Amino acid sequence: MNKTTRVYLVGAGPGDSGLITVKGKRCLQRADVVLYDRLCNPALLGDVSPAAEQIYVGKNMGHHALPQEQINTLLVEKAREGKVVVRLKGGDPFVFGRGGEEIDTLAEAGIPFEVVPGVTAGFAAGAYAGIPLTHRDFTTSVTLVTGHVNTRKNAQRDIDWPALGRGHGTLVFYMGLTNIATICDELIRHGRAADTPVAVVSHASTPQQRTLIATLADAPQQVTQQGVTSPAVILVGDVVTLHERLDWFQRRLTTEATSAQTQPTAAATTPQDDSARTNILIFTGNGKGKSTAAFGMALRAVGHGQRVRILQFMKNDPDVGELAALERLGVPVEQCGLGFVPKPEHPLYAAHREAAEQGLARAEAAIFSGNHDLIILDELCGTVARGLLDEHKVVDLLRRAPAPLTLVLTGRHAVPALIDLADTVSEIQPIKHAFEQGIPARKGVEF
Repeated sequence: MNKTTRVYLVGAGPGDSGLITVKGKRCLQRADVVLYDRLCNPALLGDVSPAAEQIYVGKNMGHHALPQEQINTLLVEKAREGKVVVRLKGGDPFVFGRGGEEIDTLAEAGIPFEVVPGVTAGFAAGAYAGIPLTHRDFTTSVTLVTGHVNTRKNAQRDIDWPALGRGHGTLVFYMGLTNIATICDELIRHGRAADTPVAVVSHASTPQQRTLIATLADAPQQVTQQGVTSPAVILVGDVVTLHERLDWFQRRLTTEATSAQTQPTAAATTPQDDSARTNILIFTGNGKGKSTAAFGMALRAVGHGQRVRILQFMKNDPDVGELAALERLGVPVEQCGLGFVPKPEHPLYAAHREAAEQGLARAEAAIFSGNHDLIILDELCGTVARGLLDEHKVVDLLRRAPAPLTLVLTGRHAVPALIDLADTVSEIQPIKHAFEQGIPARKGVEF
């Protein structure tokens, strides 16, 4: 890698963390700062040095963690600090990823940069759905199209519907799920047959992938009825008919799920087998000592030479004794919160939700990194209970955690779904507290 390069614009691929390039992986390992998007697989952050700064700059419909202009400015600022910066973008940076805008800013500022291509979502959606985008028996051309239709910002840049309607090649629409009715109507109006096959591939290349097969005439209705969710890619053309015969990925997922269901139940597990499974513990209740108990477990694990990682949700106070002690033991602790959580109607509540989502992404990266034996998700229970994180999303992540790994969750009001999932749940209830006697919090006891 070029030692003079300060910024690497890296394509993270579409979802499967294994689809990042070898060079992209090396860039992450070298980085001092990583700016990453919402659609990047959090597991990729496991390749980043614990000492590196990780900055979430994801965009969702109607909400941007940072406006594009601020992202551009941040890239320049971090590079001028002498740091190696990786801008990690989902898919390929130059396919509807605004990568050109970012390197244009770097070029104007005189910052050396490199672009590392990635597997774009449209190509992955076709490959993982068993739909070749080109096939000599069907078509020799493919067109990539934005699904953000009728922008009216510049008529010359709007979608050329007559050209798409007259063509016979495969069409790949990005970010078009909310506009699928307009897309289908315009294609039919400009010449495509109403029975042209359509595939809507949701969460391509991940275990959550779903492929909906329809036609231009009924695709919008089918998407609504079947509850297809973003991110999704829309494929239009006769090559879609190959899906039924070539759908290798969904068949593999089905086979793996069936195999998992036929494994021996927990009741038949031997003690030897138990050491290789994921172990989930929860410390909950209204009493003092939930996090303290978890940190004690961290101390025990370190004593056995195990690798420990701690992520603290909601908390944002570095001046506490346990953090200083754990740092001396070489245990990385990352605070992912913004402090006291206001009520949902408060204007800052959305910012707290965003921080929690970023924290969960970092937790997922840690869980799948293979670099830890024990991970403490401090205050995760309370984060879920306060509505900062989707309960189903958290449960799904914990279910997918690889073995062998121990996960420890703390916080008040653990929801029933988490309690059902856990192996061990301890409820800490107050009998009396020094606060009630007017004794203030003491250094080394409460903090």
